[in-house]
Amino acid sequence: MRNRRILTLIAVLVMCGIASIHAAEVPQLLQQFNRSGSTKSANLYFEALREAGLLEEPVVMDSSAEPDSVRAAVWYWAAEYYYEVQDFESAAQYGEQAIPLCRKYDDKIMHADCASLLGLVYVRLGDFSRAAMYAKECNDLDLLGGDPDNIASSYNTLAGIYMSMRQPDVAERYILQAMEYVHQADNPAREAVIYGMASEVYQHKNMPAKALEYATHAWELEVALGRTDKAAIRQTQRAAALTVLEQYSEAEACLKEAIPVLEKSGNYHSLAIAYNQTGDLYYVTGRNREGADYYYKALPIFVAQHDIYNEAHTRKGLRETLRGIDPEAALAHGDRFEHLRDSMYDHATNANLSQFAAEIENNILQELNRKQRMRSIIVIVLICVLFVLAACVSYIVHRRRHRRQVEHFNRLLREVEQYRTEERIKRSGEYASHNGSREEIDTALEDDDLFLARAVETISNILPEGDVTVDKVANAMHMSSSSLRRRILAITENSTKSFIQAVQLNKAKKLLSTASVPYDKAISDIAMLCGYKEASTFIRSFRQNTGMTPFQWRAQLRQQENQPQQEPEPQKNTVNPNINP
Repeated sequence: MRNRRILTLIAVLVMCGIASIHAAEVPQLLQQFNRSGSTKSANLYFEALREAGLLEEPVVMDSSAEPDSVRAAVWYWAAEYYYEVQDFESAAQYGEQAIPLCRKYDDKIMHADCASLLGLVYVRLGDFSRAAMYAKECNDLDLLGGDPDNIASSYNTLAGIYMSMRQPDVAERYILQAMEYVHQADNPAREAVIYGMASEVYQHKNMPAKALEYATHAWELEVALGRTDKAAIRQTQRAAALTVLEQYSEAEACLKEAIPVLEKSGNYHSLAIAYNQTGDLYYVTGRNREGADYYYKALPIFVAQHDIYNEAHTRKGLRETLRGIDPEAALAHGDRFEHLRDSMYDHATNANLSQFAAEIENNILQELNRKQRMRSIIVIVLICVLFVLAACVSYIVHRRRHRRQVEHFNRLLREVEQYRTEERIKRSGEYASHNGSREEIDTALEDDDLFLARAVETISNILPEGDVTVDKVANAMHMSSSSLRRRILAITENSTKSFIQAVQLNKAKKLLSTASVPYDKAISDIAMLCGYKEASTFIRSFRQNTGMTPFQWRAQLRQQENQPQQEPEPQKNTVNPNINP
């Protein structure tokens, strides 16, 4: 469930999956459920969505489930489906049916996902007031949940909404918040999306150099992730900034690279935006006829998707490029542009009026409270004192928890090192060449220490390849991912991801104690050898789990080398350290 909003961002994967089934199958099964409301028809619908690629894992509703809970799940995923196929009106319809049921059953995860989706849908439909309402609802739920990745996503959505509402200063505040949280999440895919939004925000703030900087960073991340379709979207954002900077040849090169990729991917919405940007480029360089051709390519896509925000941009471009070519058509497009603009910003005006009303009400309350000024001051002082005391207690508790986590993680590192003795590695090699089935191998590995020794050796061998995943480790050990997770959890009471991280940091500590090349190059090399793609990610992970940076760790080691060495105390072989780094 946590990954549903990530699926919304990766539209091309869904579009590829949808192509593998009959186009009418999913809507037909949805209508069948709407008629019967049965659990059986719901499960048939979920299976069709899974085959279409929209669901990562099967969803099966129990026959004893309450009808409204079944409807909530079906209608939410119907909204997701229609958003992916870019039928935004149908997406809004099903999202509006699902969200009150999510609230009723207090399903905070689906509730937040549904609110986020409705925020995106209403941006496409040009209803920014409603989009902001749902995005704020999602953000409130995410802040309660505490997941930095989800919080970053909802702040990013809010930034996009306020940018569309012509409030770039507010959008900037939200996108800066999104950046702060995405750095905590350490999710390169999300980071690329947020930096792309930052580029658009600073484009609207008339800061093209900064917009280009963020778009370029987003593009580099997408290229590193191998997401060519997303990299094409970042190229269009770079082109927009380059056009304002009057670097026209570079902007045109970006667009010529991006458009064929977007045409092939089937991401028609991003493709139409690229057409608009090409029209803008040709218009500012005096190539009006070519610019009009590209605007005409974008127009039917936005009209079909009911995307009045981008349609208004297209109509405005046609009005300008056709003035000297076809004045009658230019006038018609200009009239349509004015109508769309008025329609869009009526919603924004209503939102502003609500804000003014709230401010007036606040002023009235302030006037009434003046009569009780002294009492109010006393109450405020007491609240501040309690807040300070609560903050101090929270800080002390946080520091103690962090200290315990560091101590527990160091115990796991020592345990990992014990498993890497030569005797155990030699014994584990006998199993590495085992040619039996996965079940036979699992049965043969009855010795927990031997199994962990082989796991440590396997992880260490594939660290330099980068991107060490549970699946990759499981394949190398000739077993399934689920079996590997269960075995490591049973032995160490920790997740496989934590175990892999312990091996990474154990190797890093060894390399830090022997590296002799200059600091700036050494840390980068050590990060790659330990399976980290970026030195910054390595430094952040090392600091979180040891309490200091790699530089500080190595400096401490060198300082200890210059001091008399003490005989270390023998360490107990503490099996199953109970940590949760």
